[in-house]
Amino acid sequence: MKLHLLLPVLLAAFTVPATLDAPAPAGDHDWAVDTGHSSVVFRVKHANVANFYGVFNEIRGTVSLDPQAPEKGAVSLVIPVASVATRDGKRDDHLKGPDFFNAKENPDITFTSTKIGKKGDALEVTGDLELAGEKKPVTMTVQKTGEGDFYGPRVGYEATFTIKRSEFGMDYGVARNALGDEVTVMVGLELVKPKK
Repeated sequence: MKLHLLLPVLLAAFTVPATLDAPAPAGDHDWAVDTGHSSVVFRVKHANVANFYGVFNEIRGTVSLDPQAPEKGAVSLVIPVASVATRDGKRDDHLKGPDFFNAKENPDITFTSTKIGKKGDALEVTGDLELAGEKKPVTMTVQKTGEGDFYGPRVGYEATFTIKRSEFGMDYGVARNALGDEVTVMVGLELVKPKK
């Protein structure tokens, strides 16, 4: 859950739940990511002028979390690089190439939690973020956004965190200020009970 879980994309907010690809965990506190109602958004400064936003259209994974004992929890998330979308096919292909994610050799971005604890009313989640063949620790504050019942029990979380892409070997455009080094990632997760 190292991904601060922010900004669930409103597009799919009123549709019937999507099929879940995640492996089904078992237990009262185990959840699967509802891919069709979860979001990954990123922003980066372009030409040192304006923030540019893009998304990943797919995220899947599992979360095990007892609110009374978060330290026993675990988060495992997978974001396929092929799902990156910036409203420009040529740019999307560039992002998938060796200047950035190198999707041919590194098809997925993954996050695996190593520590979960309470931080006031929120959670602090630390884990390993792996992308473009590099693995780095990330810590984020995660807020619960709600819970309810809609075609079964649901719970939502969101998080925002910042990384330096150069630390993951993606320094294209940094020296010329064409593209900022810092990338802010916003993740909004809607979790459902895994299919039996």
